[in-house]
Amino acid sequence: MNGTDARAMAGTTWWTWLSYAYGALVVIGLGYFLFDLPVQVSDSYGNIVQASRATVGQLVYAQFHSHAYLRPFLWALIRIVYDLSSGHYFEWFRGWHVGQVTLLIVLFLRLVRPQSVFDAAAVPLGLASLIGIHTFADTVKEAFPINTYMTILLCCFLAADLTLGPPRWWRDVSAAALFVFSALSVESGLLVAVVFVAAYAAGARGVSLRGLVSVVALAAGYFLLRFGVFDVGTPDLTERSSGFGFSTREPAELVTMFGGRVLVFYAYNAVTSFLSVLLSEPRGGVWIATRGIVQGDPSVASIVNIIASLLALVAIVSFVWFRRSEWRARRFNRRDQLVIVFIAVLLANAAISYVYTKDVILSPAGAFFAVALTVATTDLLERTSGTTTLRRGVAALLVCALSSAWAFRAVGIHVGLRHAGVVVRNDWAYVDDWLEQQNLVPTQPATIELKQHLQHDAIVAHPARPIVLGHWLKWFEDE
Repeated sequence: MNGTDARAMAGTTWWTWLSYAYGALVVIGLGYFLFDLPVQVSDSYGNIVQASRATVGQLVYAQFHSHAYLRPFLWALIRIVYDLSSGHYFEWFRGWHVGQVTLLIVLFLRLVRPQSVFDAAAVPLGLASLIGIHTFADTVKEAFPINTYMTILLCCFLAADLTLGPPRWWRDVSAAALFVFSALSVESGLLVAVVFVAAYAAGARGVSLRGLVSVVALAAGYFLLRFGVFDVGTPDLTERSSGFGFSTREPAELVTMFGGRVLVFYAYNAVTSFLSVLLSEPRGGVWIATRGIVQGDPSVASIVNIIASLLALVAIVSFVWFRRSEWRARRFNRRDQLVIVFIAVLLANAAISYVYTKDVILSPAGAFFAVALTVATTDLLERTSGTTTLRRGVAALLVCALSSAWAFRAVGIHVGLRHAGVVVRNDWAYVDDWLEQQNLVPTQPATIELKQHLQHDAIVAHPARPIVLGHWLKWFEDE
């Protein structure tokens, strides 16, 4: 047993409690801004209306006969929270979101297990990268009443927590149930199986071989069900707009460009998705920072994003390089396992983004990027603590630069949430015009009442908080 594994079994320390206290501050900060974000018009209102018109069973059944998407548990969860709210939609849907963020940070801390001063020193950087990375933004801003991509982040972290723990029979059962729930919530839920397989390959045995085989069998069953039994298929070029080059292309344009060579478009999506997680460029298939540089007007945020990602990549690659001999000998400690899971999820997440790429779809890879950065930073601090003054100084400078850049990005998430709150309230102020333009004007008394209730919640019951605006806020805008 090496030093890292010995500490992992030592239990909690004061550094552990200090790290969780810091995590609580992060939750309070994000929660404050999340409760300033009303239930949104686009998607949220329509989804709540659709969910309210059927029972949980009917919603699940209908989704097994949809086209391009197979997401029955997404709709079931919306209906369940709708029923629990008893008309208090703002409190329940926003409160559910804050609860998800809280659980995500708890699971993050469980994975990185801060127990020493070096562990605790890396936690603020790790949490800043978790919430500051661009793939996280839409898990708190995306226009769904319950953001399913945040749910998938929880499932992926929970899968890692299950498989990295001590062997127990109930972990096998939980692994199977977790995969079914995540895979039938949204397509990126399939990455839960990747977490289990990668962790097992790296020596984690919390989920046994029997449990792993069950998950793989369920994954095979999912594809058989989707493509063989229900013929749900996947989205095609006409389904939605997608980024390519320096701009977002509409479906008709995509058909013109790639109608006869769709594999080129799929390859572009997969490659750019991979690069996006590691370098923060491109974003959703669009080379935003590069476009700004070419046009001579790059945003401050886009440049900081790339610098932060490059520095983080240096830290992670340094960790892998230092541990290369142990990896070749297949002697993996917990930190190795977490980094290996990140690499596997990154590759798989990029691969499943082939149909269309979007920041939020890459959120599982982005979340494990933060985990890998945290353990790599801890390892760097430990390795250099007893070395020469020069090496300690270089390590300190790298960590300071990392922390500054990622703190900037984390601030940007909060600024983005405040901006989103203003936009959503404006949407509700003119909701009737929008519904008319979309040919979605409600006619039934229940849907009219729901619209009026949500509009009142957004504008009257929970008005925008006073804010001081300034030109400095533009520093955090990268789109």
